[in-house]
Amino acid sequence: MPKIEKHAPGTFCWVELGTTDQAGAKSFYSSLFGWIPVDFPMGPSEYYTMFKVSDGDAAAAYTMRPEEQSAAPPHWNLYVAVESADDTAARTADLGGKVIAAPFDVMTFGRMAVIQDPTGAVFCLWQAKDHPGTTVEGENGTLCWADLSTPDPDRAKQFYADLLGWTIAPVEPYPPDYLVIRNRDQLIGGIPPVAYRKADAPAHWMV
Repeated sequence: MPKIEKHAPGTFCWVELGTTDQAGAKSFYSSLFGWIPVDFPMGPSEYYTMFKVSDGDAAAAYTMRPEEQSAAPPHWNLYVAVESADDTAARTADLGGKVIAAPFDVMTFGRMAVIQDPTGAVFCLWQAKDHPGTTVEGENGTLCWADLSTPDPDRAKQFYADLLGWTIAPVEPYPPDYLVIRNRDQLIGGIPPVAYRKADAPAHWMV
């Protein structure tokens, strides 16, 4: 597969695991998917693990800091490519969402923000600079789809359509009650029916 140089706006461009056991995660996912972990120091006792597939960047993992651990259990962060993290984040509140972390630079790699949609699901915006996000796709062990589990598909559908320009609607041959997310001409994910989720589960993205 050719190396990805740039992700189109609105596509899922990166995925990273926030964990309380980074060493265990490295061992587990390397065994499960054949990922090759490469560690990059972030400070005296912290490092960011990049997972490689066919010499490309497929995913990452980091150890959650105490403030993040108090707010959420270990989880996967899903990133969406945007032209401007600042402009997209600025429109979030008007559309009913919430900016959890205002846009900030990640060294020279890119600029990001953390957003919560009106139904409670959290995702990240990524404005690429030196790092586009995933650089390999279409191979085993790479990001291929994401589902939004939400108690209010109609509200979520309107929010993402307005914020990211997605078209969200039934598409054959998928079941008619499964909403497919289309970014331009690419099918990238979906919203399962409410009947398939636990009533007490918070809204979340499933990678």
